[in-house]
Amino acid sequence: MPLSLADALLSTALPAAATGERLNRIHTELLAQSRNVRDANFRSIHPDDLGFLFQAYDRAFFDGGFGAALGASPLEFRLSRRMTKAGGSTLRLRNRLTGQTRYEITIATSLLFEGFGPADRGVTVCGLECPTRLHALQRIFEHELIHLGEQLCWDTSSCSGPRFQGIATRRFGHAAHTHALITRRERAAEAGIHVGSVVTFAYEGRQLSGRVNRITKRASVLVPDPEGRLFSDGGRYLTFYVPIGTLTAHASA
Repeated sequence: MPLSLADALLSTALPAAATGERLNRIHTELLAQSRNVRDANFRSIHPDDLGFLFQAYDRAFFDGGFGAALGASPLEFRLSRRMTKAGGSTLRLRNRLTGQTRYEITIATSLLFEGFGPADRGVTVCGLECPTRLHALQRIFEHELIHLGEQLCWDTSSCSGPRFQGIATRRFGHAAHTHALITRRERAAEAGIHVGSVVTFAYEGRQLSGRVNRITKRASVLVPDPEGRLFSDGGRYLTFYVPIGTLTAHASA
């Protein structure tokens, strides 16, 4: 009889060689079957690819335990270009009217696509080196899968907790619960742009100058203007959301 999901999550680890073989098989199968992920440094991805990973990991490591634990509860997969710090997220959502619980796994494509250029620094995810975008995707997905498993079995999940970290080590060989992906903020810093930097950019045929207030997918730049919103420093500013690559940092900033 297959183990319950909770028992499978808490069970003894597979030998490292067996774990590696299963992970490599999932890697190869996704490349062979996906319409989007055609090479290890893929340039496009679809939520269906996350659905494939879920089914593949559930079969290879849990004998279908995730599917059984979900039952009739929907599991949705999303890709986010707006997440700029976390590699992914897993949510447990309950409809107040019907009482139905659904789950949602989101992967931050902004972080995946930001790195893995030929001149980029190395990337680690879950304490493991990731030579390609697909390696990073798998490690992030494994991390989120453990969040889902904890939510299904114990309602709550914390990647800093000993149970989560024990599962991550035993099941997937993770050495940490944090990621060191390349972020937009890091990209901006390489160009000499930080929060507080004075920058210039083109807007509707004009050159505008302002100060960087925030860096996410784009930089939020505050440009002094008497018609702008009043800020806490007493100045009035218009806010522009500008692609980082179009900003020029002042040498004195």
